[in-house]
Amino acid sequence: MQSAAEKVRVGAAAETAAEAALAAAGWKVVNLNELANNFRFADLLAKQGSTKLLVQVKGTTTSEGMFGALPGRARGLDFLAEELDAIALYALVHLTPDGPVIRFGHAQQVALLAAERIAAYHGTLRHHLYITDFTYQATDLAEFVE
Repeated sequence: MQSAAEKVRVGAAAETAAEAALAAAGWKVVNLNELANNFRFADLLAKQGSTKLLVQVKGTTTSEGMFGALPGRARGLDFLAEELDAIALYALVHLTPDGPVIRFGHAQQVALLAAERIAAYHGTLRHHLYITDFTYQATDLAEFVE
């Protein structure tokens, strides 16, 4: 189990990697946590033209690329994004020795997948998603969010 300090380190590294990937793909990015000292539902706000993305970043260092994601949180992100005329996405950042692997998925997809896995598992399920569940990268987002 990770210590609190390790969780903070992994989270910060994941946010930095996601922010850099989005910026490299042409998105203007604001780290909401720097504005609100740990914004509750989202970590990044990205904009390209008239398209806005509200992004929840999840980071992991597990060898399998496993992530915890709660369906209620994903639905909350989706609701907030809708109110802000934005698209709700998750950025899953697998921090590997070879560098970060970053994949994006819609918050609705995250909520459905996490809910299905929780319902199918009898016991306490800590990890609900895998990096391999998602295929879209920052360079694909313009077509992915249209």
